[in-house]
Amino acid sequence: MKKIKYLLRLFLIYFTYIFKRQKVSYLPIRLWVETSSRCNLKCRLCVNKEMPVNMKGDMDFKLYKKIIDEVKDYVFDVNLFHRGEPLIHPQIVEMIKYAGKNNIKTRIHTNGVLLTPELSRKLITSGLNLISFSFDGYTRTTYEKNRVGAMYENTLSNIIGFLKIKKELNSRTPFTSLQVMEFDEGISQREFQIQKEEFIKNFENLPLDKLVIRTPHNWGGLLNIKGVAKTDRKKAKFMSCTFPWYALTIFYDGKVHLCPQDFYGELPVGDANEDSIKVIFNNKTMQDIRRSFGNKKIDNLSPCINCDRCWRKTFIGIPREYLKIFLKDSLRKD
Repeated sequence: MKKIKYLLRLFLIYFTYIFKRQKVSYLPIRLWVETSSRCNLKCRLCVNKEMPVNMKGDMDFKLYKKIIDEVKDYVFDVNLFHRGEPLIHPQIVEMIKYAGKNNIKTRIHTNGVLLTPELSRKLITSGLNLISFSFDGYTRTTYEKNRVGAMYENTLSNIIGFLKIKKELNSRTPFTSLQVMEFDEGISQREFQIQKEEFIKNFENLPLDKLVIRTPHNWGGLLNIKGVAKTDRKKAKFMSCTFPWYALTIFYDGKVHLCPQDFYGELPVGDANEDSIKVIFNNKTMQDIRRSFGNKKIDNLSPCINCDRCWRKTFIGIPREYLKIFLKDSLRKD
């Protein structure tokens, strides 16, 4: 999709969202496709570790191709991850290539533990547009406290190795970011700053494009950890969630859900095995959800009613954190 067309779609989505239209005249611009719901870690800030075994699996490649074939004319990018670790899927590279062949940009978010030099090279040459590494801690103590099951030096070495191969290949893609949640009950913000300055020296002269400091969120009310700030709803202003107007999330088994915060699939809106994405995005369930947000009556929507994202700061009606992603990150050349 050409960038001018993408911008026009964004404006259409924006005005449809602002006026809270229930039936929309367009199709989603972004998908979360869960290539795998399995994960190799048990992180403190993720609820995957509590997910029952019967909810874990990998997406069948035939189902994946069906989804891509249906959305290739209107989806701008696809996040090939959700509740699990995408590098677990044995066909992740083929999935990236298939989306790219259909002019869909691809992104993955990974803990980096499973990276090898061979896999790094394949990912870099696959056409992947963006890779973000989740690395929650500048020191071994904080990292291994948050990323249970991972070893600090090994994972850091994997990421540095990936960047060295990217530099060796003189490749501009994938755009590479490192995401850190500065979360450790025993560390002050001043200490975090000192640690960060020392940590980023690991990436000097390497093609790391961006360091992102993230704020923990509550996964639709599922995460309750001491030290994670809670939104004071008496002081905050309710904001209609943007997800119903621009995106869908597809679990590994084809079940379609409203957004990636619906970790346990409490709010199903369709099934990609049975219906097309085109039909699902404008079905009665989706229209009812948009109506509920438009009327600011979401007591019957779970996990929406417990999600902290409905009370985050906005600019011209859009969550600030999303606005930058839409108008900057998605439009860069890659």
